[in-house]
Order: sequence, then structure tokens, then C-alpha cells
Amino acid sequence: MKEVILVTGPPLNGRDEYLEMALEKADAKDYNYYHVFDYIREVGKEEGVKITRKNVLDFAISHQDLMNEIRDKAFERIRREIDGSEKRIHVVSTPSLFRWGSGSVIGFTSSNIKLLKPDRVIIVLDDVLSVRRRIINDPEWFERFGENPDNIKLTTLVMWREDAINHVKTLVHELKREGLEVRYILQFGIRHPPDVFLDLLFRETEKPLVYLSYPMTGHEEEYYHRVRDFYDKLSEHFTVLDPGALDDWWVVAEYDAQVNADPSITRIRIKHLLDGEEVEELDREDIEQATDILRRQLVERDFNLVDVSKAIAVYHYAEGVSAGVISEMAEAYRTLAAIYLYYPFDRRPSPFMEFYGMQNPSRRTMFRDEDEMVKAMIEEREYWAKV
Repeated sequence: MKEVILVTGPPLNGRDEYLEMALEKADAKDYNYYHVFDYIREVGKEEGVKITRKNVLDFAISHQDLMNEIRDKAFERIRREIDGSEKRIHVVSTPSLFRWGSGSVIGFTSSNIKLLKPDRVIIVLDDVLSVRRRIINDPEWFERFGENPDNIKLTTLVMWREDAINHVKTLVHELKREGLEVRYILQFGIRHPPDVFLDLLFRETEKPLVYLSYPMTGHEEEYYHRVRDFYDKLSEHFTVLDPGALDDWWVVAEYDAQVNADPSITRIRIKHLLDGEEVEELDREDIEQATDILRRQLVERDFNLVDVSKAIAVYHYAEGVSAGVISEMAEAYRTLAAIYLYYPFDRRPSPFMEFYGMQNPSRRTMFRDEDEMVKAMIEEREYWAKV
């Protein structure tokens, strides 16, 4: 049975690079990959229009009607190729939507998505500071921002993300109103290992989706090593979604620390999370404006990961109660996901954590041993209630 997976997202979030890196590890006989821009360029050439990476943005804004026709023909061509293929998985990649100047560039319309009939939609996202760095390192894009890093506002980047996600939600809602069911929309952080993405594409039945919940801030390095080791154990048996695969909050945490130390500070110096070396200088006011949007995006994204998962595994190697973890457990309970809680301390947790943490099929218990918890999840997954 064929399955069409639309992979989309905001611009400059590394979607195509990540896809190509992941799919290199897959067997080519298992899937077809359709990069929509390649089809747009091909159709444009046939129509006597030269579309390149450098001119596509201005062309799409200045010649909307023609661009719409070219894009529609590109999607029709992709649909015909899917229909004529014997392969099971069909991965279609294109940006969602973003605004530039007085115009906007639409990656797909309502009619395009109705034609495509995706079974799943995966929105690939990167943290805003990495997107900013990607713009600086891309000569064509950096030129658009006047070759001045100060012109690349975090507020702009988080709004690109907002617009892209809302565009997907709106069109999928229209599909559902017409009886065309999309199983889920997933906001997928680009820091997930490529093997997890391949599990998501090809092995979701054998390795059901599980969300890993854990207190994320204020811990020693050893704590995060333990979380990573547990993630690896779970990943042997499940497709594990990690909220840490998209981490914007460390920008806000660094901002808070520097403002508390010097309330008059106007420029915030932040070391990049991934290399710990390269320093970005950001405008304080820009971070403040972006933070209001980032706070809501963080909550909505983590709840999205919970909502698509069949179970959540709570790794609570900390005695202090995490409001975020409790909220995620409550969301999992609301959506019928099984909940497994690793809490290795003698002191009883809060009654709310204890209540939610015992919502697993047969044992109705919390776990002091992480290997025992993984074993229970493997044995009990056939009893999970969430379809």
C-alpha cells in the first residue's frame, strides 16, 4: 500500500540537506524522493522560464500567476509519478510558506495538497540561531539581508516558523473537512539522528512512536549523558521523539543570565549550543520580542510530539518536580497515551506525577530501574490504547 509523506517547513531550516543525509542510509528500492523545486525548475524550462535558486524568490513574488501555474504542473507531474510507481513510500519535499518584503512565497496550495493526498506531514525545524548562522554562511541569502548580521532578526525567523506551521495546519484542516484524512502533522527537530527519521519513515509499525520526557534545564553534564544513554536504549525498540532535538530555550536562558548580571546590557553574547565556540552577538530587544513567540512555540511543539506518540517515557532523574514534565504527562493522559515513569528516589513524587506516572497498561507502577521500564514497555506495547 502506497504512502505519501509530505516533508515541509520554513526556509533555511536544513530540510533538504537533512533528508538527503538520512535517505543516503536507506535502500533506494524502498522509496521515491521528490524534490518539488527540481520539478518546478523542469516545468519552468519547458515553459520558457529559467528558474534558479537565486531568482525563485523574486520570481514567485513578482509573477504569482505564472509561478502558480508552474507549481501546479510540478505537483501534477509528481502525482503521476507516484501513481505509476510500485514503491511503497513516497517522500515529497517542499517549503511551506514564508513572507518576504511585501509578498509571500507559497510552497503548496489547497489544490496541491488535495492532489498529493499525504498520509503524514512532517515539518522539519531547526533552532533559530542555527537558521541565522545558515543565512550568514549562504552568500545568496546573506546578500538579501544586506550582508549585515544585525539585519537577521530572531523575530523574523520565529515568524517564518509560525507562518510555515500555520499554513500546514490550515490546509490539513481543509483536507479533513473534505474527508481526506492525514494521520498526523509532526513538528520534527532536525537534531534527531537520521536513523530516527528513517524509523519514522519506514518502521513506524514495528517501532511505534514514543515521546521522551525529561527535565531539560539546570542539570550537570552527567545528567544529560544519562538521558542520552536512555534515549539510545529506547531507540533500539521504538521511534523516539526528543524535545531536545530542537532547542531554542538556551538562547533565552543565556539572555536571562546576562540581563540579571547587568540590567543595562544592550548586546547579548551567546555561544552556539552545538560547537560551544562561535559567539553570536544579538540585540537584546530582538531576543525579548522573539521570546514571547518562542515560549508558545516550545509548548505547542512538545505537545505536538506527545499527541502523535503512542506512549511517553518519563526519565525523571531529578527529585525536583518539573512543571514541563507534569504538563506533558497530563497531555499524554488526555490523549490516551501510555505513560511510563522512571523515578529512582525514595522520596515520593508529587501526587500528580505519581498518578500520571502509573497510567501504563498492566503494572500500574512507577519504575526505579530504567532497564525494567524499557522491558515493560516492550512487553506491553500491544496493550497500548492509543490507535
